[in-house]
Amino acid sequence: MTSPGTRDTTPLFSSPVRANTTGAFGMAQQNGGGARGTRTPQMLEYERQADERQREYERMQEERNRMLEAEDKMQQEQERIAQEEYEMRQYYEAEALKHAEETRIHQEEVRRHQQRVRDHQRRLQDHEASSEAFARVIAMPAKPGRDRQISVLPAPRKNSAALKGNGQAPAQFPG
Repeated sequence: MTSPGTRDTTPLFSSPVRANTTGAFGMAQQNGGGARGTRTPQMLEYERQADERQREYERMQEERNRMLEAEDKMQQEQERIAQEEYEMRQYYEAEALKHAEETRIHQEEVRRHQQRVRDHQRRLQDHEASSEAFARVIAMPAKPGRDRQISVLPAPRKNSAALKGNGQAPAQFPG
């Protein structure tokens, strides 16, 4: 790079053929009239500004790319969080349904148990009532003025008198 005000003698074209070029104000000038590759201070300033604009554009592109990357990362993070929240809602909803079903089953079992307890209590009360009534009947004299007779006869055995010697009942007394 040359400093402003000095001439750069680097050829603009590698071809040895000299062509007509247009000057700054659109006027054709012969290359033979001036030094080839000569740059004016204004041209150097334009080049410097163009280089500066190019660097600024590249910086802006890099910054834009970083910003887009950051936005992509944020979007991915938001999507990940949303997915986790959805999965958590699904999990807790399933757990709540499972718990509700378990609770319903438990309540049904408790209801059946309570019904069995009530039936048992009713049977106990019936038994106690019939036991008390039976005890009163036994304790009561049979008829006033008569002594109470106690039966000493054993309970009859089923077809005991009709048994043959082989332990089988005869045909007229089926077992």
